[in-house]
Amino acid sequence: MTDLLFMQDNYLREFDAKIVDIEEGYVVLDRTSFYPEGGGQSGDCGNIEKDGLIYPVKNTIKDNDVVKHLIDDVSTIEIGDSIHGILDWDFRYECMRFHTAQHILSRYLQIHYELETVGNMIKPGESRADYTPIEEISEEMKREVENGVNDIITRNLNVDIRFMPRDEAIRFLTKWGYQKRYLEMVPTSVKTFRVLIIGDYDAASCAGTHVSSTSEIGLIRIGKTKNVGSGKRRIYFKLDKV
Repeated sequence: MTDLLFMQDNYLREFDAKIVDIEEGYVVLDRTSFYPEGGGQSGDCGNIEKDGLIYPVKNTIKDNDVVKHLIDDVSTIEIGDSIHGILDWDFRYECMRFHTAQHILSRYLQIHYELETVGNMIKPGESRADYTPIEEISEEMKREVENGVNDIITRNLNVDIRFMPRDEAIRFLTKWGYQKRYLEMVPTSVKTFRVLIIGDYDAASCAGTHVSSTSEIGLIRIGKTKNVGSGKRRIYFKLDKV
């Protein structure tokens, strides 16, 4: 099992670890700050350093309880080696900004349009999320939503992460109107929930990485939308630089 350092500290850019497994194309560490692709968020990239050698990490994925760091050449790495991991911080930080923005966007659409989030893809440059039930999104609606979400962002709300026992978290999130389908998707083996709380505006169960204040996000810009199934629309959005 890999110790997921990012679960506690989203701002941890560098860390020390040991290699516990190696296969062609990837290494497994005993602990990592690299976020593995999942939950709609892109996997982190960066570097692993050992004895002055640099091994670029092209992507990070999760396989059951271990995190796999994808690299091109493992010929000079051995199990038991000590390494130093360094995130591509620009990539990670932009994912953090986009992910928190997506939560606010989804909450706004839930409150004002009674829409549910049914998918998302968080990555630098432009991200997206899918919503239902809705057939069309007009330009007027785009601007209204954009303005409404930016009003929330500019309140400079604190973004907190708390760990709660399963039953307590479910009660807490239910009071916030968190989508029931996502609560039901969490395996019963999970006894502790990681809960994201955005000021007095939103609460959600989320294992992704986030900024600590909405002041770090920048303004959202809603772009194109498209049909992705009966009663489903995909919204693409970008963020202004902070």
